[in-house]
Amino acid sequence: MKAKFFYDGDCAFCLGLADYWKSQIDPEKIDFLSFRNYSEPELLNFHNQLTLNRCEGNVQLVYGNSRLPGFFGVRRMLFWTKYKYLAPVLYLPLVPFLGVGVMYFLKFFKSKK
Repeated sequence: MKAKFFYDGDCAFCLGLADYWKSQIDPEKIDFLSFRNYSEPELLNFHNQLTLNRCEGNVQLVYGNSRLPGFFGVRRMLFWTKYKYLAPVLYLPLVPFLGVGVMYFLKFFKSKK
């Protein structure tokens, strides 16, 4: 099953993140979609927890029956890149707290420009 990466097409940080991952991942594995192109009922067809409110707050990776927000989605996508050998480091204790903080900081910093 092909994964879906939802991002905010109106957010410079999210758009930049999606463009970066598009260049790193085989397009046969994942679709990059701006959630702004879908209504809430259409989003719910992709995953039963995917709402406009959740998509506005964070990028979302829908992979199989899982919905992985922000850092957790990016962490999963790392396995599909040439950096897949570094991905297990992101599963070490306390690293997710740091990762979520970094994603929040980057989003805040980029949205101010």
